[in-house]
Amino acid sequence: MGNKISHRIIKRKKTFRTNSYPSRDSNSNAISTDYSDSSNAQLVPQLKTVDGRPYFEENFSTYIDIGCGPGHWSFEIAQEYPYAEVYGIDILSSFPSKIKPKNCHFKTCDILEGLPFDDNEFDYIFMRHMLASIKAYQWFSVLKDIKRVLKSGGVIESVELNCTPHSIGPVQTQFMKICNDAMSDAFDIDLKLKFGPMFKDLGFQNVTFTSKYISLGKWDANAGKIGQIWTTNTVQMAEAVKSILLPHMKLTDDEWDRMFKTMYFDEVDKYHSYQEHYIVLATKG
Repeated sequence: MGNKISHRIIKRKKTFRTNSYPSRDSNSNAISTDYSDSSNAQLVPQLKTVDGRPYFEENFSTYIDIGCGPGHWSFEIAQEYPYAEVYGIDILSSFPSKIKPKNCHFKTCDILEGLPFDDNEFDYIFMRHMLASIKAYQWFSVLKDIKRVLKSGGVIESVELNCTPHSIGPVQTQFMKICNDAMSDAFDIDLKLKFGPMFKDLGFQNVTFTSKYISLGKWDANAGKIGQIWTTNTVQMAEAVKSILLPHMKLTDDEWDRMFKTMYFDEVDKYHSYQEHYIVLATKG
C-alpha cells in the first residue's frame, strides 16, 4: 500500500466520528464531524474497505464521478492522485472548463442514454444523489451500463438519500406528502429497500450496504458545521431538479420557495430534523 493512499484513509478516519441519533426504524449511525475551520465539506462514507481491502487501491488509475455537479469530488481525487485520470459527467454543464487539474476531465452527457466510454475502462466509479434523475424502471439498466465500463476488480461507490427526512415539521410533512403522491409512480421513493439487492442481482460482488444520518440545520452541536453545510447542499440539489419535480407536484414557483424557506431555515432546527443516506460499495468480478 502506497503512502499517499494510506494517508488518505487515515485522514478520513480522523475526520469522521459517529454518534447515534434516536430513530424508530433504524440502528444506523449519524455522521458527525467538526468543520469549525471549514467552509465546505463533502459527504464521505465511513466504509474503508471492500472485501477486507482499502477501497482506494494504489494501482487505480481511472476514476469516474457520475452526477458530478460542479465537480468537487472529481477535483479532490484528481489533485490527490495526479497519476490518475479522473472524469466527471453530468447532464448539466456546471463544472469549470479552464481552472482544473490537468488530469481532471468533464463531459456533458445523459446517463440514461448510456455512458460514452468503452467497456472495462474505469477502476473506480462514484455516483451519488441520482434519485430524482433516474426513474424506478431505469435503475437496473443504468447500473448494468455502469458495470459494463467498470474494470474487473474495480469498485463502485453509490450514495443515495432517503427523500423524507426524520423528525420533520408540519410544512415538510405536507411537502413530502405532495411529493410522494405525485412521484411514486415515476421515481423510486423506496429505493433503499431495493438498492443493495439490485447490485447483487446484476452480479456485483462484495456488496456492502450501510445507512448513515446527517443532521439538518444548526441544532446538533456535535456536528459542527456539517448540518448547515448539508442543509445548503440539500436546497441546492432541490433547485437543480426543481424543473423536473414541479410538473409532477403541481406547485407554483412561489409555493415551492415558501415551503423550502420554512422547511430548511426554520423547521429543521425546531424539530431536530436529520436525513438518512445509504451507501453501497461493491466490486466487479
